[in-house]
Amino acid sequence: MAEREIQRRLAAILAADIAGYTRLMEEDTDGTVAAWHTARHEVIDPSIDHFGGRIVKHTGDGFLAEYPTAQDAVRSAIEMRDGLEANPLDFRIGINIGDIIDDGEDIHGEGVNVAARLEGLAEPGAIYISGEVHALVRNRLDVAFVDRGEHEVKHVRHPVHVFAVADAMTQNAAPVPVLSENQSPTATSDLKPSIVVLPFENLSADPEQEYFADGITEDLITTLSQIGQMAVAGRNAAFGFKKQAIPAREAGAQLGCRYVLTGSLRKAGERVRIAVQLTDAQSEEQLWASRYDKDLEDIFAIQDEITLTIATALQVELTEGEQATLRYTTTENVTAWTHFIKGLSLFRTVSAETYRQARREFEQAMRHDQDSAQIHAMLSCVHAIEGRFYWTPDREKSLRLAKQEADAALDIDPDNADAWAGLGYWHMCHLRLEESTDAYATAVRLAPGHADLRALYALSLTFAERPEEAIREAQAAMNLNPLDPGWYCGILGHAFRYAGRYEDAISILLDYNRRSRGFGLVDIVLTYADMGDTEKATAYADDLIDARPEFTVANWAMTQNCADPARLERDIASLRAAGLPE
Repeated sequence: MAEREIQRRLAAILAADIAGYTRLMEEDTDGTVAAWHTARHEVIDPSIDHFGGRIVKHTGDGFLAEYPTAQDAVRSAIEMRDGLEANPLDFRIGINIGDIIDDGEDIHGEGVNVAARLEGLAEPGAIYISGEVHALVRNRLDVAFVDRGEHEVKHVRHPVHVFAVADAMTQNAAPVPVLSENQSPTATSDLKPSIVVLPFENLSADPEQEYFADGITEDLITTLSQIGQMAVAGRNAAFGFKKQAIPAREAGAQLGCRYVLTGSLRKAGERVRIAVQLTDAQSEEQLWASRYDKDLEDIFAIQDEITLTIATALQVELTEGEQATLRYTTTENVTAWTHFIKGLSLFRTVSAETYRQARREFEQAMRHDQDSAQIHAMLSCVHAIEGRFYWTPDREKSLRLAKQEADAALDIDPDNADAWAGLGYWHMCHLRLEESTDAYATAVRLAPGHADLRALYALSLTFAERPEEAIREAQAAMNLNPLDPGWYCGILGHAFRYAGRYEDAISILLDYNRRSRGFGLVDIVLTYADMGDTEKATAYADDLIDARPEFTVANWAMTQNCADPARLERDIASLRAAGLPE
């Protein structure tokens, strides 16, 4: 008898069973068998075929199927759930993506085990997916997800982050809100009102005033997040809706928030007009609206009034300490604040030119307020990033200034998370990886809901040869910011490669390249090289040069802050072997 060929591949796995099957069979054998037969032939089998999947095996009261992509598996599961609504049987579904071993009769591997465990955790009629699946589909499917937290599951080494695919009943059933930067996951409660501040619309004739509207939004998010009895969606998540005309119900559902604050701003000379509305996302009832027409110098007082009004409307009782320190204290100087928020807006777009402009704005802000810890902190971050990527003529000077500004910020405010981040980046540029991860760990402790800091912490952990920890932090960043920027995918793929999880790395890096053409390709080339697939490594190297003709191995190597010099040498050799230019 010929031996079957063993195949190893990445696949999305769906495991399903019937809740209470044994009891149902005892109560009504014929009816249960008939309902199961109807479910299979009218809904389950057609859906699996529709989305390119295949049944691996039936398990008496359930089945195991595989799909080419996570998106196909989740769409198929949703179609099954909707199609089986009238069926008397309640199915539980679990979905995971991972490396599988196919022996021709069955599939095996941790990816299969996790899918089966998720199905076991799910309530009747529910679809549970892993954190890895959630990271791949959350921006591509018009459906909300409910964070069910991390679970220890049998025969799986690390906790599994679980998400439920929401339906009409669960979409508004107290999902876990996306936290603001200084809130920790344990600080929230279902009893707390949850709110998202959507980016204010710029109604000024001058498009340059966009940064001003963004600055108002940033400040309101930060001040509201200081209220202990309120859960506030983080800046990263809220700004994912910028330039989108999204209904309050949809924004609240996607971010797990009951209330939505929207607004607009018009600035003309030294006058500002701000309009704000507070809406209940569930009922879509407008709870409060107001308009302010004031001098620019009153901008902080306007923000204070908006914050206090929201707290009152949501029946939040402020402590004396919160009342005393509620206003965001970047600076008391309006001119400094104006330069700061413009610099912050530029800082969000990563390029040599935007960072040069951001640095100039922060420097202008510093001239008007030299005692602001936050301005010093952001200057530190800009200098460090410019130094790492050689975006200034004098790299050593940039890094020296990064350390100087971080120290100045921490002298003023030892608990400034961005200052610790600037210090962590400075350490990373000098290959002081242990010190870098320690600094980032402090930053994350101080601002546990700050998605960008968690992503950068993951980068430092990867370079420090701690990839499994890096994977958890990168996935945490993605969970905190459901509308994450593509570079989170790059950091997660980088960590997967360091961990030897090559199929996972390829999957997330291809997603990164689809979202930002040309990015993620270096790690794809290296991952295929690590797998020994020189043909694919060479093919993706060609794609890299097409997308980024300026790429050279030497320039890339200068930005790699690896703790292991041997790894860097291997990677350089792999890039050269794939045909990339020196």
